[in-house]
Amino acid sequence: MNSLSAFLAFACSCAVYAGGEKMDDESWWMESAMVGRPERVSDALKKEDLLEKNDVKPAQKLLWQRYKKVATRLGWNRHLLPVPPAQQPNSNRPAQIKFSQLQADGMDMPYVFMRKGQKPEAGWPLFICLHGGGQYNQRDLAGPHGWSVNNSEWQAQMKLTRRVYKPDGLYFIPRMAHDRWGRWWMKHNIHIFTKMIKDAILFNEVDPNRVYIMGISQGGYGTCHLAPFLADQFAAAGAMAGGMMTVTENLRNLPFRSDIGEKDTMFDRINLAKKLHASLGSLKAKDPKGYENVLAIQKGRGHGIDYSLSPSWLEPHIRNPFPERVVWRCYAKDGIYRDHFYWVSLTEKPKSGEFEIVATLDKPANKVLVTAEEVQGRTGKEGEVVLRQPLISSHVIVSLNDHMLDLDRPVTIELNGKTVFHGKVKRSRITMMQNLVKRGDINYAFPVNVELWN
Repeated sequence: MNSLSAFLAFACSCAVYAGGEKMDDESWWMESAMVGRPERVSDALKKEDLLEKNDVKPAQKLLWQRYKKVATRLGWNRHLLPVPPAQQPNSNRPAQIKFSQLQADGMDMPYVFMRKGQKPEAGWPLFICLHGGGQYNQRDLAGPHGWSVNNSEWQAQMKLTRRVYKPDGLYFIPRMAHDRWGRWWMKHNIHIFTKMIKDAILFNEVDPNRVYIMGISQGGYGTCHLAPFLADQFAAAGAMAGGMMTVTENLRNLPFRSDIGEKDTMFDRINLAKKLHASLGSLKAKDPKGYENVLAIQKGRGHGIDYSLSPSWLEPHIRNPFPERVVWRCYAKDGIYRDHFYWVSLTEKPKSGEFEIVATLDKPANKVLVTAEEVQGRTGKEGEVVLRQPLISSHVIVSLNDHMLDLDRPVTIELNGKTVFHGKVKRSRITMMQNLVKRGDINYAFPVNVELWN
């Protein structure tokens, strides 16, 4: 038995915190789920499970406090550096910068936090700043972080944060985890970023509705990759000096900006940026309430541009965790699938293929309209979908709260044109707890899950 297994076996038998404090059933379930060993929900938890509308927010708050306490017990509060002293842009002696590393999939990612200004009441805005550079293919690489280009680009992000980026906030500035795999969209980066966001919300007082992603050059490509894949995590995204086509459908509720020089023709960057925003413009014409986007072409500029504009544009945007319409193309990114997106999720994480799910709230009718299809084939240079069939490899889960519909009235849900649910839903504390542990975000601690059956 390894040390972790021995510890869990001991904890299970004792059900106490360090120091002799008794662990209640709810905390024990949370801890088991948070270390990847979810236990059966006990009968003791089910006794007082159902909630009235006015009970939800207080219960959410208490669950969040308990979640944070369990996370602290597990040592998650030691994952990240604390919020540093503020950087003074005009000072001759900037605040000392400390760096640390985050790990995933055998990779070590160096990073720093930099702070500007004072924390707002709702928490810090968090800017994820992806540097340029990229991949080193020569044989003479001295260690995973031995390429001088990525080192200098990482340092350039720190200088830009101190001197150029204007918004107050907490800036997370990572360095490529390995110069031979110098692409921001690879799975180790996705794992690190998603965990970092959870930990920063828990322990660095980050506002979960004000997390932004932006990057320069290779970091701009990384933003184009990660923004649609993790759109429900962010409030806005900005690609600078790096244009490419991406999964634009998923940007329905994520404002997206590209800043690029009109002479930035290497790797066809300027034309690819135009193509990206033409696609967003086409989607917006069909869905005017979504797909906010800006293509800012800087005249006379090449690959070097004014980098101050994008973060200032991002900063006022606030994420809506419960958009009235969710458009989700569920696809693999470096072998990773997600099984949730805003208030829609799947009972089974995909193993292959590609799904397209659209879910819309009809508030006057107290109804949810869902289409869920498996993409069977594509054709042509633009990848038009030509073959579809109803999604059968997983069930769709619709999560609800009282911001979205009137849960005191009967709710109707249609799936692929057929009514699959009609009736009163029940607000559940257990459902809130399960969603909170899975998502690590109090906004996504939904009290209601409805599993849809064809």
